[in-house]
Amino acid sequence: MARLYGGILAGLGVLRSGHLVEVSRADLVAQVIGGTAIKTTEVFNEALGGVLFIDEAYTLHSDSKGSGADFGREAIDTLLKLMEDHRDDVAVIAAGYTGEMDSFLSSNPGLASRFTRTIEFANYSVGELVTITENMCAGHRYALDPRTLDALALHYERMPRDATFGNGRAARRVFEEMVDRQASRLASMKNPAESDLTLLLPEDVATDAGTPTDDGPGSEELLAELHAMIGLTAVKNEVTALVNLLTAAKQRKAAGLPTPRISNHLIFSGPPGTGKTTIARLYADLLRSLGVLPKGQLVEVARADLVGRYVGHTAQLTKEAFERALGGVLFIDEAYTLTPEGATSDFGREAVDTLLKLMEDHRDEVVVIAAGYTREMRRFLDSNPGLASRFSRTVEFENYSTDELLEILFKQASDYGYDCSPEVTAALRGYVDALPRDHAFGNARTARQILEGMMTRQAGRIGAMSAPGLDDLRLLLPGDLPPEAAPMSR
Repeated sequence: MARLYGGILAGLGVLRSGHLVEVSRADLVAQVIGGTAIKTTEVFNEALGGVLFIDEAYTLHSDSKGSGADFGREAIDTLLKLMEDHRDDVAVIAAGYTGEMDSFLSSNPGLASRFTRTIEFANYSVGELVTITENMCAGHRYALDPRTLDALALHYERMPRDATFGNGRAARRVFEEMVDRQASRLASMKNPAESDLTLLLPEDVATDAGTPTDDGPGSEELLAELHAMIGLTAVKNEVTALVNLLTAAKQRKAAGLPTPRISNHLIFSGPPGTGKTTIARLYADLLRSLGVLPKGQLVEVARADLVGRYVGHTAQLTKEAFERALGGVLFIDEAYTLTPEGATSDFGREAVDTLLKLMEDHRDEVVVIAAGYTREMRRFLDSNPGLASRFSRTVEFENYSTDELLEILFKQASDYGYDCSPEVTAALRGYVDALPRDHAFGNARTARQILEGMMTRQAGRIGAMSAPGLDDLRLLLPGDLPPEAAPMSR
């Protein structure tokens, strides 16, 4: 792009030649006092009439860390003066990772005034990487079997989009590896035909590219785990419907039919303690098992993980959290706190704007689930027009019924090796039924807190026994109930 830009500026008469001079820190920074200004000036003079392209420019302010000589800063100061003195005879392009380049620009007031325009380069999508590889194959007179394109797409889907991801370089490496594998395959053939010499097959892509990964349970096993959960009938139906839709889309694609674009981002709305995080983790695993996501990890965040304390900090925090979730699911708990009611200048809105852009730039690489109370989540969606278009599907979680809460409580008690007497069971039913289902009601958390209180009181009771037996250690009695529930057991 830098080379093309130089050619365009030369064609428009803005630059004399438009040639490109590419440098890095080593070409600008010397190891002795005074040497850096000389090296930087010499390189700059080479670029006069064209473009000076500084790769990984942020390394110019990363050497001393506040101690000793900082020759990189000397290079920056020299560059700024030369750019001012020759502002009509050279174009300078500084390149590097987004976060590091933000720090680079903020390291010197003169940089932000000289570099007033930023062009953001996003990762290539899976389809674009496949096309790049196709073009490399065509340029070297190789043909691709139709199944090889599917194997390539699957291979690129599994590649993690972290700081080590090489984009076009990764595509070139994949192409070179394909040629190497094809050469090994041809060496085992006695009389390969001329067409064999140019044909690249799925097995040439990668050793595991044509077969599904075996790195977790399958969709049927995960759905069985979902339906084994207590309660949540409406949630189970909604998630199952989503899985059926994704499975049908996968089958249509395999049959060569057009597939609808499906948004996998979700709103989880409802009271706390209803299993939203557990369902989100299952949903992430389901998307991984269906090939929608390559890794399927769940990254859980809240407002404090996304919102910074000063200008520019929020975008950085949000991007870091988003990048951890690439290939999986970003779960934002109490998402409505990002847009406080009545607050017009809150850093949370910057987090929302950053999220929306990242969701668009990486729409096939991550799934975002925003969770919170029903009324507050409606207000959250209404706070920004982009939210409603990204989150087109809402899964509503309801309070557990008394029977479901008791089933949860008794199951947890059984897992811990406790038994409840019939009197305790009857008293608990009346106690749980009478609990108000307001904002303070914690559903499964409330059931767990009740059980923990009972276990604590039982421990105090048996502590007074000289030699408690096995039944004493296991049995929960009416005296172990919460004080409010005790009258109901009489």
